[in-house]
Amino acid sequence: MKQTAKVISLVLNPFIMPFFGVLLVFKFHDYFSIVYHQDFVNTLLIVGALLTIVFPLISIFVLYKSKMISDLYLSKKEERIIPIIVTLSYYFAFYYIIRKPDGISETILAGYLGGCVALIISAFITPRWKISLHAQGISSLAGMFIGITQATFVNQPEEIISIIICVGFLGTSRLILHKHTTAQVLAGTVLGFTVPYLFVLNGWTI
Repeated sequence: MKQTAKVISLVLNPFIMPFFGVLLVFKFHDYFSIVYHQDFVNTLLIVGALLTIVFPLISIFVLYKSKMISDLYLSKKEERIIPIIVTLSYYFAFYYIIRKPDGISETILAGYLGGCVALIISAFITPRWKISLHAQGISSLAGMFIGITQATFVNQPEEIISIIICVGFLGTSRLILHKHTTAQVLAGTVLGFTVPYLFVLNGWTI
């Protein structure tokens, strides 16, 4: 059971959720997957993978080797703030990139920005209380995608159900591994879902 929980936590790591969100919207959303030229989408995904996965993971590894954090899993809440700030800088760099081309939907931009804001709020909370970044990350993905499907009036029940199941599995895995309390997982889930969902529905961008 614990081994399965470890695998789920690794695969659904919060630091790769922004890329999964972009992948879902541009490749699996019934409207946006048709509207945007696939060559453009593929280039965007490569840049997204570098800025939201590769560079943050390299930076965290450098912090670990520099002994600024004690482990790669960021187990200690007081050690999370610097990795979060570094990671957010990459996330906002990617936001700036997708903000530039004409024709990118404000709905997509709002959802991505909302996920970043949810992480910023988590960064303020986590030094004082170990809110679940795993729950916040995957719930931000859920809030973004569900908000986008509602804003575009596109019904995608299979994808939404799959994401919700993943939210449940991941939250349960964090409890099985005794990484968080139930309250910390629920707080991460509510925060992660609510912020990008509201950003999408209100069209909040910068």
